[in-house]
Amino acid sequence: MDYNSITCKKEKIDGHCCRLYLQKEGERPLTVIGLNPSTADDSTSDATMRKIMKFIEKWDERTSYHFDSFIMLNLYPLIETSPDLLKVNHKFNPLLHARNIEIITMFLDKYANTEVLLCYGDSIESVKWLKNCRDEVLELLAKYKDISLITFGELTRMNNPRHPCRLSYCINPKPFPNPFVEH
Repeated sequence: MDYNSITCKKEKIDGHCCRLYLQKEGERPLTVIGLNPSTADDSTSDATMRKIMKFIEKWDERTSYHFDSFIMLNLYPLIETSPDLLKVNHKFNPLLHARNIEIITMFLDKYANTEVLLCYGDSIESVKWLKNCRDEVLELLAKYKDISLITFGELTRMNNPRHPCRLSYCINPKPFPNPFVEH
């Protein structure tokens, strides 16, 4: 998969630079939810996006998952190159979070029967308010009965979906049981 024809939605919200989504249009997109955006935009990929696109190609070759595009979303939309800097430099901003939930909802409504790859990693453990964002996103996802949640293989020791950057391409997707879905 090449990194062209990408749509990037950035907004300045309450004085903060936010990336609300990256999208490569296609017939069967993989919706991806990471922690927060880094440097990728409509013209430049970053390590996370390169890994995700390569996983999409590899899964197409050897699994029943056949995606031709992606939608990259995040638990929180603030652009920051390191999750550690979120903890040091930022506090939770309800305006950013509300706009992010609005964007996620827009894509879930449009692609209500898709797979959603969760890949926010263990960095979520260092910023308490990010866990609240995660829980609200998972609660939202639970409302969509035809959406399947997947992760990169097994969860981390801290029971979080793995971030793709240090993973081998031989890892296949695994179902993720949403704790907010009533059984």
